[in-house]
Amino acid sequence: MVRRNMKPSFLVPFGALVLSASHAQADLSDLFNVTTFPNEQKENVTKWLAEARTLAGPDLSAHYGHRCILGQVYPVLSNAAQTPGFIQPREVFDRFYFVGQSAVSSWAYDTGDGLVVFDALDNAEEAEKVLVPGLEALGFSGSDIKHLIITHEHFDHYGGARYLQDTYSPSIYASAPSWETLSRLEDGPVEDKVIAEGDELTFGNVSIKFYVTPGHTPGTLSSIFKLYDNGVEHIAGLYGGGGIPSTATDKERQINSFNRFADLATEAGVDTLVANHQTQDRSLYSFDLLDHRPARGEHPFVIGTDAYDRYLRVMAQCVRVKAARDGQDLHI
Repeated sequence: MVRRNMKPSFLVPFGALVLSASHAQADLSDLFNVTTFPNEQKENVTKWLAEARTLAGPDLSAHYGHRCILGQVYPVLSNAAQTPGFIQPREVFDRFYFVGQSAVSSWAYDTGDGLVVFDALDNAEEAEKVLVPGLEALGFSGSDIKHLIITHEHFDHYGGARYLQDTYSPSIYASAPSWETLSRLEDGPVEDKVIAEGDELTFGNVSIKFYVTPGHTPGTLSSIFKLYDNGVEHIAGLYGGGGIPSTATDKERQINSFNRFADLATEAGVDTLVANHQTQDRSLYSFDLLDHRPARGEHPFVIGTDAYDRYLRVMAQCVRVKAARDGQDLHI
């Protein structure tokens, strides 16, 4: 890059950098363009950003910055944070395991009667060569997968489902709107079990409560369940689709879903943030903290009931920010 050939200075104007680059005949084709918002409602962006920042506070500032700013103004950098890569499979809570990769998460819960797995990664190859070997490294096998839950109908969450279905015959669960999409896909799983709003399913000694939370997709499925840290009980919330949709109508749906799930989570006492992308629960950072956790130290995924509620409401505010950047009027 050009900057390697220049003396570092924070006072050099951008134009001077471009001039120096042109003299050096450097190739700038790899630099991403500035993101512009020609229809931006600046007053609304300012308002919603400020409200989201205040709501986030210091403890959730990283989540606020990623969703309200980085992902909107610098999407290339945000996407780069989800570059596919191998992540060491690990036990994160008692009998609750990460078996995903850096671009998309997959979680496995040992129920005492086989595994419940949340999401199947991008495709058959990742299911075969990332998810299943991850389970094997933890002492399980693919045949231990008895139930697969698809959080929403995007390929990075259902992509390996057909392989797992054909190879190990787990029951596969999704919401009705998700199945409407998945059943039409050539590489999608064969329609199996439908989860409806408010269903509570028990697998072995694990019970999971499900809610349909449309917005990111029509069939996004979120869940609440107990986890244990060295025997100490916590309540986890896994919101099934945090990415901001493009249309104003879907943004309204997602804001409503974030806020409704926040109410449900508060009522249930959710204190633990788990997500299906590591950029949404900062799990890569938390894995390192777990690796170096002092005796009786705090669990990094446990953020507290107040913080979990605020996290979801910050996410809702960030959707409002994006709508204002896009010049969209919301009626909620």
